[in-house]
Amino acid sequence: MIARGDLGVEIPLEQIPSVQKDITYVCRQLNKPVIVASQLLESMVEYPTPTRAEVADVSEAVRQYADALMLSGESAIGSYGMKALSVLRTTSTRMEQSCREENRQTLLHQRKLGASLPDQIAEQICNCAVEMADNLGVDAIFVYTKHGKMASLLSRNRPNPPIFALTNDNSTQMALNLQWGVTPLLTDLSDDMEGNVKKTVELIKAKGMIKKDDAILVVSDIIPISTAQTIFQSIQVMTIT
Repeated sequence: MIARGDLGVEIPLEQIPSVQKDITYVCRQLNKPVIVASQLLESMVEYPTPTRAEVADVSEAVRQYADALMLSGESAIGSYGMKALSVLRTTSTRMEQSCREENRQTLLHQRKLGASLPDQIAEQICNCAVEMADNLGVDAIFVYTKHGKMASLLSRNRPNPPIFALTNDNSTQMALNLQWGVTPLLTDLSDDMEGNVKKTVELIKAKGMIKKDDAILVVSDIIPISTAQTIFQSIQVMTIT
């Protein structure tokens, strides 16, 4: 949590923008969700429209790839709480589109997080999956996950396509709502990976999030007990029919 109000008490005001940027970057390196908060749209506590400086502040936090932005007084005691939320949403959405259009994403120097070999393999799969997804221009990334680990690692890389995280665990779905670029969906998953993909593709097609002829990239950390782990340590690319 980057609470700029508290941060301004501890350091000189002119250092807050650079410190916010540094903290956001380090959180990405460590695969920790980062929230930017405090005075994002402070004037909307009293007025129905924000200042241009506040809109620029929100845009900069999005440009730094923060996972979430949080309103405080604007929605807690302000007269225009829903309006402030709408401004936050539209500004964030437009800036995300702009970053993708301009391909402004810079490569993140990845800090290795995994201690064990399986964890290191999962990290490398996710790093390569995002690079493939961006280079191939796929329309979505599907990740099938029990505890959300691979979905989190994919999000860490801030890919251009959206990430759909399919899980059968309610707490995992709730936790992944905070991760950048991830849309978590709760669904039943079986040992039949091909069946899981077919079922969830139809589910997301029905929601209008993908369509026929879209290309998707698929990764998974769900491993049937009867199956060797290496079989599922792979990246698949397919076209929606």
